[in-house]
Amino acid sequence: MFMPLTRYRVVGLLLLLSLTSGCSSNLPECSSTFTTTWPDATEQIHQDINQLASAEFQGRKTSSFGSQAAQDYIIARFHQVGLKPWQAEFTIPFTFDYQFSTITGVNLVATIPAKVPSRRWRIITAHYDHLGQKGSTVFPGADDNASGVAGMLAIAQRWQQQTDIDNVNLMLVATDAEEPGLFGSYALVKLLQQDPSIDVELSVNLDMIGHPNRRRAIYMEGEKNLAQFEAIRAQLMQKTQLCIRTHRSSLLSGRLQKADWLRASDHYPFHKAGYKWVYFGVPPHPQYHTEYDTPDTLDIDFIVAVAETVYQLLQIDKLTESP
Repeated sequence: MFMPLTRYRVVGLLLLLSLTSGCSSNLPECSSTFTTTWPDATEQIHQDINQLASAEFQGRKTSSFGSQAAQDYIIARFHQVGLKPWQAEFTIPFTFDYQFSTITGVNLVATIPAKVPSRRWRIITAHYDHLGQKGSTVFPGADDNASGVAGMLAIAQRWQQQTDIDNVNLMLVATDAEEPGLFGSYALVKLLQQDPSIDVELSVNLDMIGHPNRRRAIYMEGEKNLAQFEAIRAQLMQKTQLCIRTHRSSLLSGRLQKADWLRASDHYPFHKAGYKWVYFGVPPHPQYHTEYDTPDTLDIDFIVAVAETVYQLLQIDKLTESP
């Protein structure tokens, strides 16, 4: 997750666990337990995260050996799930300027075409890059954001098996270079704007969905982009009992402030381009951007519940108001 305000300190993050709040006066009742009809997804999600966060992948820094290893793994999973490339290949390179250098990143873009030809598209993004390696210290990025990639792949698998919407195309994008500045998402949005055959109804961004706080809730931003959000939230919570909260606060620089979640991850370029979007993630935690963001710290059952919730959201025919 890209945080444009300031780098969180571990001490402050420890306090964050007790100060983070998603409360509002009209929230539906939430509990800390949830159910899922996807128990078969648990093993594969665990395997995907373990692989992406392994030492072999060296923290997946953009334009590194570890990044190439991650690309190879994700593309193999695209093939395994039976996805089709959006363009000629799953890999779509782009360049960006960063710290006096021109760097090449690679977005990985797959699709599940609608059964009935249609211009309607819904997009899932989850960045696969992370901080890489500094000296002998590897930053695994299990939650940030192997968890989001694993969740996206689980949704793709289920969509291939069953979808209630025949005239909606699904695009799945593992974005690169999110950490240094959302560059992969900006490159993706530019291509979408140049394609008149694509009507983007909604973009769903998954970034850090594996390490719930004590409320055991998934946090959503961009709810104003959904038609009848409260009804949709109640419907989704009834399916899995997973608590969906909004309006996160964070402890920054020793003071309780409202974090800029709009600019925090790959949904922001979609927002700037005028596309409708929602963002699912958990608040930063003590393992965030440290070498301790490892698979054993994650709640895999929670990730499964989040993936099922997002799948159920994308199965709703009327999600947004017409322009």
